[in-house]
Amino acid sequence: MKKRQYYQVQVQSSQRLTPTMQRLILAGEDLHKFPDTPAGSYIKLLFNQYGEPFTQSPTPEDTVLMRTYTVRDADPGAGTLTVDFMLHGEGVESGPASHWAVTAQPGDTIYFGGPGSSKGLAEERDWVLLMGDMTALPAISAQLAALPADTKGYAVISMEHQDDKQVLTHPEGIDIIWVDNTGTDTLAGYLNKLEWLAGTPAIWAACEFSSMRAIRSTLDEQFDVPRSQVYVTSYWRKGRSEDQHKIDKREDLAKYNG
Repeated sequence: MKKRQYYQVQVQSSQRLTPTMQRLILAGEDLHKFPDTPAGSYIKLLFNQYGEPFTQSPTPEDTVLMRTYTVRDADPGAGTLTVDFMLHGEGVESGPASHWAVTAQPGDTIYFGGPGSSKGLAEERDWVLLMGDMTALPAISAQLAALPADTKGYAVISMEHQDDKQVLTHPEGIDIIWVDNTGTDTLAGYLNKLEWLAGTPAIWAACEFSSMRAIRSTLDEQFDVPRSQVYVTSYWRKGRSEDQHKIDKREDLAKYNG
């Protein structure tokens, strides 16, 4: 079995971007050998059973909790990696990664594995639709910045707070729509508010588990979009840990494809 590749990094800086988003820039010599990371690639931060970051490479005997985050930006030449964290509340109850992101100080060490790649937008398309909550904002941001300049479509992002809006790099033909999560609008409901453009769309959505299922159901029942043009996934599930969510996600996908 191939040995997992882990990288050691230190926190270079930490910045609160919005009320529910923290940006950490990680740096270290290991990042000079970090592979290329296409838009939407992810890493897995390593924590022990107590929710503390690994400051030494884990051994096979260690209990390792992995928490998955999208790479917002990578610069192997400079040896830096930018990761944006959605904050899930206050204190240790918010989860090991969220708590660490808030409390980490410059110089603090952590190990991570990766990178991994997730499915992106279908390449054959006339226009695009990106949807997600704040957990998906880093992935949406990276994909928007990588799109060809003549791309048309929408990016619909559900905010936790009115001040969660960010300035995003995107083609002029992409309409950025911020949805207030505290109101009555939902991501799935917003599908019916969009002006459906001519031609074949490529749809990408990532969000909370129940919201993901609502989007998927709406696309299946109300819009005639081939499954080959759609990628809808969940990044988390309310009331469940990441490990529990993985099980839920796997079981749900098996039923959906069955």
